[in-house]
Amino acid sequence: MPLLRPYRNALVLALALGIVATLASALQPLVVSSIVDGFRGEVSRIWIGTLIGLLAASSLLTGLRQLILQRTAERFAHETRAKIIDHLYRLDMAEVEGRPRADLVSRVTADVAHTRAILSSGLVEIATSGITIAVSIVMMGIIDPVLLLVTVIVVTGLLAAVVMLGRRTRPAGLSMQHSIGQLAAELSRGLSGLRMIRASRATDREVASAIRHSQDVLGHGRIAASLKAAIQTLTGVAVQLLLIVVVGVGALRVAADAITIGDLSAYMMYLLYLAAPIGMFGSILSLLGEAFGALTRIQEVLKLKTEKDKPETGSTGGPESSTDQMGTAGPDDDSTDAIFRFEAVHFTYPGTNGAGKPENALEGVDFHIPRGATTAIVGPSGAGKSTIFALLERFYEPTSGRILFDGRDVRTVSRDELRSQLSYVEQDAPVLSGTVRQNLTIGNHALSDDACAEALVRVNLAADRDAAVALLDRQVGELGEQLSGGERQRLAVGRAFAVGSPVLLLDEITSNLDSRNEEVVQEVLNASGPDRTIVIIAHRLATVQSADTIVVVDEGHVVAQDTHSRLLRSSELYRGLAERQFLDA
Repeated sequence: MPLLRPYRNALVLALALGIVATLASALQPLVVSSIVDGFRGEVSRIWIGTLIGLLAASSLLTGLRQLILQRTAERFAHETRAKIIDHLYRLDMAEVEGRPRADLVSRVTADVAHTRAILSSGLVEIATSGITIAVSIVMMGIIDPVLLLVTVIVVTGLLAAVVMLGRRTRPAGLSMQHSIGQLAAELSRGLSGLRMIRASRATDREVASAIRHSQDVLGHGRIAASLKAAIQTLTGVAVQLLLIVVVGVGALRVAADAITIGDLSAYMMYLLYLAAPIGMFGSILSLLGEAFGALTRIQEVLKLKTEKDKPETGSTGGPESSTDQMGTAGPDDDSTDAIFRFEAVHFTYPGTNGAGKPENALEGVDFHIPRGATTAIVGPSGAGKSTIFALLERFYEPTSGRILFDGRDVRTVSRDELRSQLSYVEQDAPVLSGTVRQNLTIGNHALSDDACAEALVRVNLAADRDAAVALLDRQVGELGEQLSGGERQRLAVGRAFAVGSPVLLLDEITSNLDSRNEEVVQEVLNASGPDRTIVIIAHRLATVQSADTIVVVDEGHVVAQDTHSRLLRSSELYRGLAERQFLDA
């Protein structure tokens, strides 16, 4: 188990302490036997001191063992959570978008909490219990082989029954953890859309759906609880039966002078040493079943594909670039100074993900994005506009063809280097829980308050610098719920400008803005200067008209690229969009 390998030294130390503590405990019945058989009216102080010393030593060593195990379990839980968190944040986008977020979160929380039991009360406890059982059996055999035979018969039957039941605890635990993850995903889905659910009068239906998932958890939990109860009941009854049989047979052996009273006393102490780990064995086994089920879920998520930031060498593009899909280009169609260039790019989403994206998203796409200019990407819904942005950010890689950045295939550029040149504002402008300052500085923690305040003023979130500085410590609420849709979009635009990246990718940034704030944002874009390249997905006429070049996308193809006035004459699709969509907007 690779996850447990870093903790083997601590486990070995805890096991060693457990072995020494077991040996100290194993000597105690011998001392008691000597005291009982040698009693002549008083007990020797030497024997009393020896017994107290052995008790103290075994207690101290057991305490140290538990301290090491508990601290190691906490370190394991923390480091495993950190490993999963790091892995989740680096997952391939196809993996993230194809799985419920809440289920992924449950791997970090509930599953790790269950898995820590492997270290805190699992492997070492079983090993120490096994050693205790072995030592006790040896000493009991030395005292009286007949009593040992009776004990072994009862214990063997008990262990066989416990192991048979224990084999079923791991799949039962795994099923329960899966159902808990599904319940978390259902609740997350419902709470994130609570306003829409209430407005649609769907509260009762959504509550019923979540309760059905809770009933699934109940069903799997009952199976696990039944197995646990069966194991604990079986071990409890077996221990009682064992004590009754041994006491009865032992009394007969004493009456027959086969053993002394002191021998029987020592044997009973060893029997208790034997019974205690047997009684715990069932509980530990059922606990480990759940823990290993959770560990399986953790290993599943750690095997998911992540983004590889190591740039590829010798990447080759796909087919030769083609202009068959291109519309009529104007005389200024000089792409020699393009900061981005798509060459015969095909892209297919890996299956159908939760966002409902079409599998064939782009086909043979050729176009360029001029450096220092504003490029608008327009087209009907589902044409492939957001997919182009996803490829620019390298959330996905082209299925074939290639994308050039500054003349280099993007696959030869690390994602970190590429993204350091880009600022991306998504259509729904997600805002992270925390303060306005934390949202502005997420891409650059070195930003000063003055730079943040300037960004807020530029996007009309504050009237002046003093008001902007006062706004920096305002809490935005979970996912920005304390901000309006327009405020979230302007905050996202402000963040993009504050970071100062040379390329801005803006996806429908004016969709939630009123006309006044749209004009403010448009003025900010127009004042960006020649050193900044802006790529914007737009539907509004004002944004499209001011662009230096416009790329028209339809059904995964680029059908034209030119200026607004020329496209009105040369592109029927664009002219239709302008007449219907843009002008209506």
